[in-house]
Amino acid sequence: MKRSELAARFIAAWNNRDVDALLALMHPQASYFDAFWGEVCSGGDLAKYFGATFSEQSHWYEKDGDLIPTSDGFILRYKAFDRDDKERTDALFRGAEIVTMSGKRIIAIRDYYIEPDPELLLEVAERARASHGKVNVVSLGLSGRTAARIKLRLAELASEMTVFLDPSLTVTKLANHIPCSVMHLFHVLEEEKGTTFINFANECRARYASTLLVDHPHRDISLAKVASDSGFESIADLDAAFGVTFGISIDEYVRRFAPDQTSR
Repeated sequence: MKRSELAARFIAAWNNRDVDALLALMHPQASYFDAFWGEVCSGGDLAKYFGATFSEQSHWYEKDGDLIPTSDGFILRYKAFDRDDKERTDALFRGAEIVTMSGKRIIAIRDYYIEPDPELLLEVAERARASHGKVNVVSLGLSGRTAARIKLRLAELASEMTVFLDPSLTVTKLANHIPCSVMHLFHVLEEEKGTTFINFANECRARYASTLLVDHPHRDISLAKVASDSGFESIADLDAAFGVTFGISIDEYVRRFAPDQTSR
């Protein structure tokens, strides 16, 4: 596959949010370095990383000028546009992907959010070439201090609750409130807390909803309002979260803890 064709497919995969198409271009042991967060992932972590990125993808990308050939790959300069900018008239930022190839597939990518000066990029690419073999063994693990900081901040946000009452909350928004990267947040939630983003958010919402059910100032409880005020999109979502969090339905919870109130 020619470098220009590989670059075109790479951009198309990003714009189409197509994890499978992107992975098809990459070596099984390929690595990806995100300069913004200082994260490296490789192998089996790539699908998860790209999936998380695409789920929050809000940009269109296009090639910015010609490819810059290197001794073992190429440099792809790009412009990023808001997805609502259909005419792509106002670039939000520019960057560059330094791509290292193994045969006809990608073995390493380094994404730099920098003004893509060709001479500087070639210098960075040369340094990347010298180290790309080492990148493959770098894990996505967190230091104990970083993980502890994220868990502490999650506990604070769960106590404050304001963040979770937003029904449009996404994993990216939550990561920004900590602040940390999406991948670091995923790591703490899944590996250290044994949960997922949506389950954690819904547990926080369910606990908040439980206080509304018990402390509601009126005799009648509007479950639709409780669901909305707690960040759920429907009563069904609220009831499902109650089952997971408390092991009982909303009606059962009301009967146990608010016996003098009538749900509707």
